[in-house]
Amino acid sequence: MKLYHRENYLRKIRSFYHETDLIKVITGIRRCGKSCLMQTIAEELRSSGVKEENIVYLNLDKRGFKSIKTADKLESVIDSLCTAKGVKYLFIDEI
Repeated sequence: MKLYHRENYLRKIRSFYHETDLIKVITGIRRCGKSCLMQTIAEELRSSGVKEENIVYLNLDKRGFKSIKTADKLESVIDSLCTAKGVKYLFIDEI
């Protein structure tokens, strides 16, 4: 699927891409493009040289992640997926 490049939003968030002690939350009404924006950010990170194994994208609506109902379970899943060395970029969709 081709993603629409939302330059106005990307320009505002790009300066935070490599902040290691920051959590960025994207909010908005249903179906406004939050998931696509996160996917676009992940694509930009890849194209800037971030290795695929350092980008973790969890869509909690997908099969396999629907059993995550507690913070402990979420942390366990994240720990199992974040095995690469260096800075990791974690995207959690449908939290």
